[in-house]
Amino acid sequence: MVRNKKPHTLCGTPHHHTSTLAEFVCTPSAQSSHRPPDNMAPGSPSNESAGDPSLDSTQDDTLVLIRQELSMISTQMLTKADTGGLPRELRAAIKEEITALRADLTAMEVRVEALEMEAQASCSQHQAAEQATTRQENLLLYLRRQVEDLENRSRRQNIQIRGLPEPNTAPLQETLKFLFWQILGQECLAEIQLDRAHRALGPQRLDGRPRDILCCFHAYSLKERLMTAARDSESIHFRGVDVALFQDLSGLTLDASNMRNKILLALAESTSQFTRNTHTLVLSLSLSLSLSLSLSKM
Repeated sequence: MVRNKKPHTLCGTPHHHTSTLAEFVCTPSAQSSHRPPDNMAPGSPSNESAGDPSLDSTQDDTLVLIRQELSMISTQMLTKADTGGLPRELRAAIKEEITALRADLTAMEVRVEALEMEAQASCSQHQAAEQATTRQENLLLYLRRQVEDLENRSRRQNIQIRGLPEPNTAPLQETLKFLFWQILGQECLAEIQLDRAHRALGPQRLDGRPRDILCCFHAYSLKERLMTAARDSESIHFRGVDVALFQDLSGLTLDASNMRNKILLALAESTSQFTRNTHTLVLSLSLSLSLSLSLSKM
């Protein structure tokens, strides 16, 4: 008896059938209906084992359980539309947020650049104002020194007399002429000519000390002779009191002189050695400090 031969197929690219999940989870009857015919000869051991009913039932039960599990998993899985739609929404939201952030960053960058430009302009203006203020301070200091020099020049013929008691019933100029005669000598009495003489402005002191007397000489040479003689004498005693003569100076010069004396006293107490240059430096420093203090009080 001739066995059934397989039909000849045309050579070519085989067509692969892709099974779907629905085909895999279909019923066993549908799968058994498509089972290909068995070509094995009867009586072979494989055909005998395949024909065992208990083994077939066990395999069918296992396949049923697997299909049930896969069916449950497939129902719980998201579809492609769901899995594709969610990331698109997220991407769109993130894109919108990034676009908004970029716009905010651009606006902030523009504002920061504007603020930096304004800060640079303000810094330049501040530096210019600071330089102008420094120039004005230097100019004011220079003008103040010039005014001080002019004030001292206007006082060059004045002397300040301290110690004469008040009130004095005698005319002040006559009393001063007798004082100057005592200092210079009797031969110069006729040469003394005073333009004015008066007490320092202000009320009398409560402690009883007499106010200073300001005296202006008509001749500068006579004033210098008098001051030289007063410096050469150790003390001047007139009508029972000690009298001192000073050069009439501006308030700024007096402040600088007082400050200079304080600095020199501090240097002397510290046993520091200083020369003429040091003395000049101290004088310049005291003058600058007094000018600064006077400007700060204005």
